[in-house]
Amino acid sequence: MSAHRASAWAALPDGITAAGFALVWLFPFALDELSVKTALLVMVLEFFLIHAIGFFTAIGGSPKIRRVWRMLAMAGLTLFYLAMVGAFAWSFGETWPVLAFLWLAVGKAAWAWGTRPGAGAGGDDAMAMPMVAWAGSVVAYIFGAFATLLLPLPRLGMTQEVQPRFGLDGGGVWIDEPHRVVAFGLVYFSLLCAAKLLMARQTRA
Repeated sequence: MSAHRASAWAALPDGITAAGFALVWLFPFALDELSVKTALLVMVLEFFLIHAIGFFTAIGGSPKIRRVWRMLAMAGLTLFYLAMVGAFAWSFGETWPVLAFLWLAVGKAAWAWGTRPGAGAGGDDAMAMPMVAWAGSVVAYIFGAFATLLLPLPRLGMTQEVQPRFGLDGGGVWIDEPHRVVAFGLVYFSLLCAAKLLMARQTRA
């Protein structure tokens, strides 16, 4: 599979995730009774996982590391973060945070593998695109967080009448106005998907 085609496929998990957030915004109980709570946790996990992108991209895009060692290293990183998330999930007596983390990790690993260097690729050139993608994900997260926090947003299907059924505890903007964090997920993962498709197109050109 060519590099640009692999990069384009790496955008698929983000596109699916963005569509899931859009569905929850319109129909908050379409996927599960706790779909909104899951969406909120996904964005918290993404903040945690975004720190791992640098490691995933550095390893997946390094021409100095053999292919098999890159795969093993990325698997090891995934297991390390999975253990941490598993401890978090165990403390709440839930298993779905682990599944959410695994899904997010699929997108990160697919991107790191899709942007691996070809034969003869120089170290700086091989690392340029994945590191730009990492920086872009940070910018997308910050932009999405502030945009959905400050701008007026419709509740759509997440009305105040059904909000008590979301299973949210505590306080804060995301708890009091959960449609904002769902909109945040839609914006963030849509930006990631669009950026990966654009980079794949530039690679092909």
